[in-house]
Amino acid sequence: MKKVLLSVFGICLSALLGAQTYPYVDVNQIGFVSQMDLQNCNDSSQYLGDTVVTRGVVIVDGNLSEVASSSVQGGSRPFISIVDTAWNGISGGPFESIIVMGVVNSTNIPVSDIENAVAGDILEMTVEVSEFNGLIQLAPISSTSVQLVGQTNAPTFRTISAGDIQDNQRNNVLPTGEQWEGAYVELQNMTVTNVSIFSSGSRCEFTVADANGNQVLVADRYLPMVVNNIPTVNPNSPDSFGTLVPPSVNTVYNHIRGLIFQDENGCQGVSQFAGGYEINPFDSTDFDKAASPANVSNVRRNPSVPNASQTVTVTADIIDNDGVVTGATLYYSADTSTALNLFQSVAMTNTTGIEYSGTIPAFPLDSIVRYYIEATDDSSNVTTSSVEYYTVRANGATIMDIQYTLPGTPTTSSLEGDTVTVTGIVTASYQAGDLGYLYIQDPSATQYAGIFVEGGPTAVFGFNRGDEVTITGVVAEQFGFTKIQATNAVATSNTGTITPVVLDPSDATYFGSNGASTNAVEPYESMLVRFENPMMAGQVWVINPDRGFGEYTVGSGQSATNSARVLAGRQSGTSAQSSLDVSYISDTAAYGSGLNVTPIQVNTATSMDYLEGMMYFSFSNFKLTPRNNADFGNILVSLAEQQAKAQEYELSMYPNPAQDRVYLEVDENLDFDILDVEVFDLQGRRVIYSQSSVRRMSLNLAGLDKGVYLVKVTTRGEVVNNSKLVIE
Repeated sequence: MKKVLLSVFGICLSALLGAQTYPYVDVNQIGFVSQMDLQNCNDSSQYLGDTVVTRGVVIVDGNLSEVASSSVQGGSRPFISIVDTAWNGISGGPFESIIVMGVVNSTNIPVSDIENAVAGDILEMTVEVSEFNGLIQLAPISSTSVQLVGQTNAPTFRTISAGDIQDNQRNNVLPTGEQWEGAYVELQNMTVTNVSIFSSGSRCEFTVADANGNQVLVADRYLPMVVNNIPTVNPNSPDSFGTLVPPSVNTVYNHIRGLIFQDENGCQGVSQFAGGYEINPFDSTDFDKAASPANVSNVRRNPSVPNASQTVTVTADIIDNDGVVTGATLYYSADTSTALNLFQSVAMTNTTGIEYSGTIPAFPLDSIVRYYIEATDDSSNVTTSSVEYYTVRANGATIMDIQYTLPGTPTTSSLEGDTVTVTGIVTASYQAGDLGYLYIQDPSATQYAGIFVEGGPTAVFGFNRGDEVTITGVVAEQFGFTKIQATNAVATSNTGTITPVVLDPSDATYFGSNGASTNAVEPYESMLVRFENPMMAGQVWVINPDRGFGEYTVGSGQSATNSARVLAGRQSGTSAQSSLDVSYISDTAAYGSGLNVTPIQVNTATSMDYLEGMMYFSFSNFKLTPRNNADFGNILVSLAEQQAKAQEYELSMYPNPAQDRVYLEVDENLDFDILDVEVFDLQGRRVIYSQSSVRRMSLNLAGLDKGVYLVKVTTRGEVVNNSKLVIE
């Protein structure tokens, strides 16, 4: 009887709104989908495309929505959810809730009654039933088609299992998940498996999993997910800035609550967002993080390169966000074979605020001293920092100290951020006809001996190959490529000769298929290297004449399986620092016009006695950058074109081209703990960084311009894959 009366009320109300009347349909009826349809991968509403009158209790305030939209007046597209009035404000059951998109499609103007809605309001509305990426949603047909008709208690949440809505591949489970679309639910005991920071650092989403590995995306459609200090987009928002501090992978939540939206995947294929059923927290109480350990950050030492008589003070910032730091210990050892649990230790002192410091005693010259910090909080949680190290020297750092990375320590330079002074012989210069970039090398070392020098005084433009120079500057990392940002540079008046290191470009120790490089090349970064075929009178051949982005590969023999990358004729920010005085390039149409010499396009019939250049690193791979044509030994270029070898991928990436989201899946045989995923634009700028503890993940591409990007996947500092992504 109640529903009959409501139907009569809805019909009367529709008559008042216009000449045409629309049928009244309960929220439950609109959202319901039969099990047969769901088993057959069909979750569409039977009312899809219809205009109906319905009524429901508002679950979330209209001013908490945070969905930016340039096509909507005001720049924000409000979303609320309503639960069927039959539930009288308590948590709804299956198919009892539905999402309302609060913009009139014909005008792109938000409906004020949606923007101003408060949880517990009872709204009557005339709407069109629509679907977006699998999500059933209601859209008001006019600015006056929503009315407040009463108020009741704000609806509460309902606890469900993550496995009800998602599987362990993060696919939506339609038969048990569709019934919770639009509902306010709680997931318990969830662990963060993936954190994605995107849209130039302004947005965050993360994935959580239950004990069975069922994964749910925590999406950012509401205020609690706006990143700390990032402006809110909803003009009616109660806050001007966000407060979210992104969690770390392996963070545990006692519970996460929110509204369930859908971005279809799994049996339905991949939508442009492809998160499946996603949970959207809308209140600060929707998160309940389990007790977390103290955080150790900003670890530094003084001096950075001590002599044999100097002690070293190690300082760090240590804070416990949900408790108190009860102690901190500095562990150290000058024996590189000593296990971490056998290090000597000294208690650290809380010097001021969150700052703690401890002192390592002096050690003899050339000692390599490792150290790490352990912090304990009032919940007996223990945090251990990364192992770092330094080398004791008589006269400051050497180039090797900058470049060498001790196994078991971070892959970045141990002197990153420190000011150093080093001396070396110029191997590439700014002189006309040379590379156009400055490299120097220590003639006394055979590994870790070269360094790229960026910037500096005008004196650097006068340096010639063979000059001995002294460089002072700050050690920095350029996407894994170590350099010195020079503040001073002088020539000593001495000269020297550097003999190139000879490598076989098809040696599997260093190079894989289609130019993939291994960590074994790391000791030769920024050094002068020569590629030679080790066979008697053997030639170096072009294997893949165009890998894209100005690169081609060379190998020992015309049918070589393994090959090394060569970059020539292209300069683009920090991603392509190669010579414009090299004729032999991958694509004369793309790069020939910028050269200072006659362009010649290589092909698989191109061979040479040897090839020299500087060992450069970008986009997760080492590549040789010849300085000029003299670095090619007796090169022969045939006009006959041959089929280039196809690139082999260890990473599934789809859809590609993509729009707003791309799915990634690594090979099932890969052994890893955490995957680091980075997306770079063609200027070498990192635009997305994400971590994942599972093989299958997705990246939100919102905010990225159309074009070509490179996706880099690493684990434990080793490259898994480097692939091209197109956004259209």
